[in-house]
Amino acid sequence: MLPIRQIMQEMAAEKLRLSLTILAVAWSTLCIAGLLAVGEGIRSGIVRTIQNGNGNLIHVSGGYATQTHGRFHEGQALSLTEQDSQALAALPMVKRALPSAEWQERITFADKRSWMMPYAVKSEYQAMNKLRLLPGGRWFNPVDETQQRKVVVLGYQLAVQLFNQQEGDWFSGGELEQDPVGQIAKIGAHEFTVIGVLAKNSGNIEQGSPIDDSGFTPFSTWQRFHPNQAISGINLEPRVGSDRQALAATVQQVLKRKYAASLQDQQIVMVQDHFLSQKSMQQFLLRLQSFLGIIGFITLAVASLGITNVMFATVKRATRDIGVRMAVGATPNTIRCHYLAQSLITMGMGGIAGLGVTFAMVRLLAAIPLQGNPIYDHLGQPVPELSLSVIAIVIVTLTVMGIVAAWLPANHAAKVTPLQALQSE
Repeated sequence: MLPIRQIMQEMAAEKLRLSLTILAVAWSTLCIAGLLAVGEGIRSGIVRTIQNGNGNLIHVSGGYATQTHGRFHEGQALSLTEQDSQALAALPMVKRALPSAEWQERITFADKRSWMMPYAVKSEYQAMNKLRLLPGGRWFNPVDETQQRKVVVLGYQLAVQLFNQQEGDWFSGGELEQDPVGQIAKIGAHEFTVIGVLAKNSGNIEQGSPIDDSGFTPFSTWQRFHPNQAISGINLEPRVGSDRQALAATVQQVLKRKYAASLQDQQIVMVQDHFLSQKSMQQFLLRLQSFLGIIGFITLAVASLGITNVMFATVKRATRDIGVRMAVGATPNTIRCHYLAQSLITMGMGGIAGLGVTFAMVRLLAAIPLQGNPIYDHLGQPVPELSLSVIAIVIVTLTVMGIVAAWLPANHAAKVTPLQALQSE
C-alpha cells in the first residue's frame, strides 16, 4: 500500500508552492470546464433552433438561367407554380410537398406594421414545420381554405410588435400584453381576422425567415387575390430513410425537364436541404467546442509545470529518505508510484475546487433572466451545461496531465541509490 500519511506530510512541507500549484490547477480546471460548458450550451441551443421549423425539409425555388437553352436565355428567371408541387409530391421519396407564396404587402394594425411579408401556405404546413399555437387560438383548417377566408396566424414577436401598446426595445423583445385573437389586421388594403398566435419558437421557415416574426394566411386566399401568379417556393418533406442528395438531384431533373431548361444549368432550380445544412452547422459547433477545449488544455498544461517543479523540490528534499527506503527493500516502482500518487492528489484537489467553482458559475449564469432577448432566443436560449461528458473530459485530462507532470520527478526519484542518498545534504 502507498504511505498516504507520508505523502501528505511531504506535501505539507511544500505548502506554499503546493498551495499556489493547487490554485493554478483550480484556475486551469475552471478554464477548461467553463469553456467546454459554454461550448456545450451554445451547441445544444443552436441544435434546438435548427431542428425546429424547417430543420428536416428541402426547400425548392426558381433560380436564374446561366446559359441560353430552349426558351430560356441567360439571366431569365424560372417561376414555379402550384402544379410543380403536385408533380414533386408524386415522387416516391417525397412524403409531402407543399407550395408557399409570399404576399407583396405587409401586415398592419392601426399605425403599426410588420417588417416581413406574410406567407400563404397550406393547412398541412403547421404539422410539417412543427408549429405550436398559444391557447385560445387555432391554425386555419380545410374549410378556411375552401372558402378562401381572410384569416391570419401571427408569429409571437409579430403579435407583440403589432398589438402591444408600447414598443419593446430591440434587445428585450417583449411579452404579449393582450390576446390578438379576433382582432382585425390588414394585409395591404384587405382586412384579415387574427385566429391564432404561435408559441415562441426560435426556429426558421422557408429560406431562413424567423418563425416568431412571420405571419401566415391560407394559400387559397392568396390565390383569390393573385390568380395565376408564381409561387415563391416548395417545401419538401422526404420519407424516412430516403437518400436526400439523390432526391435533390431528382427534383432538379424533373423541373428542368418540365420547363425544357438545360440539364447542366446548376442555377436555374435552387434546392436547399436544411437537414444537410444542420449537419454542417453541428460539425462547425463541434470544432468550436474542441477549440475551446484546446485553449483550456493549454492552460492546464502550463499549470502542470508547477506540479513538476513541486515534485522536483519534494524529491530533492526527500533524497535521504528515498535512499533509506530503497536500502530496506523498496523497489523503483514503489518510489515511482509514491510521487505519481502525490501528483494525482494535487491535481485532484485543484480539479475538485475548479469544478466546484465552475458548477457555481454555471448555476449563476443559468439564473440570469435573458428570455425575451431576440438574439438569445434565436440561438435557442443557450445555457452553459456542465454535462457528464464535460466532467469526464476534465477528469481524464487532469489524470493524464498529473501523470505527465510527475513522470520525470518520479523517474528521478526511482533512480536514487543508497550511496547517492548518503552523499546528499
